[in-house]
Amino acid sequence: MAELTTIARPYAKAIFSHAVGVKAEAAWSSFLQKAASITADEAMVQVLKNPAVKADAKCEILRDLTNDVAAEGADALMEVLAYYGRLLALPAISTEFETLLSQGQEALEVTITSAFPLENDEIQILESKLKARYAGKSIRIETAVDQSLVGGFEIRSSDTVIDATVRGRLSKIAESLTA
Repeated sequence: MAELTTIARPYAKAIFSHAVGVKAEAAWSSFLQKAASITADEAMVQVLKNPAVKADAKCEILRDLTNDVAAEGADALMEVLAYYGRLLALPAISTEFETLLSQGQEALEVTITSAFPLENDEIQILESKLKARYAGKSIRIETAVDQSLVGGFEIRSSDTVIDATVRGRLSKIAESLTA
């Protein structure tokens, strides 16, 4: 995994530099996310690893599958990755690009831990509340499940913890009773 990240980082930096230069960060983000999800598919991995399938054919397959989220220069990127046998690095390139993008946009990385998996609408509500609280910053949410929380959720960012869990409330009650 570390090797893939090492391979991906220079590509991600070059893409980021290009995307910022042409003000197409969103288009590149969409393209890379879709390309990453496609190349992470097990059936696609088998095709991309198959030496009998020529680099041009691999590139054409990906071009067809990503044509709805094209970004300026994406074809050239895929051709280079196909030529050097690095199409399977697209998920890592996407991750590195998103990291560079969040650093460039001052995005707030947030982890929401809940006792049970959150539904998409619940995540969207929490995201809108966080955007209102941290105006001017984009929010990147990661979710986790910890059943020891009993209920509720905990939101953690680099410098803030919002504890709205049953476990947290019970701890506060126990603390006040023993004081």
